[in-house]
Amino acid sequence: MQIDSSLLIPDPVPDHPLLRGRKEIGRGENTIVLDGDVVDGQERVFKVLSSPTDYAYYTAPDRPTGSHFPVVFADHGTAGRSSRGFPFHIVEVEKLYPLPGGCDAAEVATKISTSYFEACQAWRNLAQDMGRIALHHLVVSPMGWSDALRQSLKALEEFSTEYGALPDLIKADNLMMRKDGTLVFSDPVFME
Repeated sequence: MQIDSSLLIPDPVPDHPLLRGRKEIGRGENTIVLDGDVVDGQERVFKVLSSPTDYAYYTAPDRPTGSHFPVVFADHGTAGRSSRGFPFHIVEVEKLYPLPGGCDAAEVATKISTSYFEACQAWRNLAQDMGRIALHHLVVSPMGWSDALRQSLKALEEFSTEYGALPDLIKADNLMMRKDGTLVFSDPVFME
């Protein structure tokens, strides 16, 4: 799949002692991901976040937590500003992996993305609120989710409402997995 580079954050990695010499392994609309260290057998990355919504998703005291959400190890503060005017926040989180085809997590992610997209299509006349309504549809419809996944979708819905975030469960990198195969909502929200 070809990624439109005009959608990627254009800024260079900010100059910060924690980030110097680290390999960039990913980039999104509001995020730069750099390889981190392995601590007690746990691989980590540094996420350089330029979106207040993304920052809240990773650090707010009432952020969603549980088996389907990223483990956050540290908030390392700010390092300058992005070209969009927001501060860059450096957050250290667990390293997640793309979903390989055929695994259980990929099948669940496909069902989530497909169901979410179909619900967005059904509610598209409500413009930006369609994503929230589509997420609510995933929470309340009997779709065979495990209890943990249903609770995670509900927590994501509550976070989206509380923080005025728009859910995005369609982009491939927004649903990732741990090495043990657990599906994780890695970056499922964006700013209005």
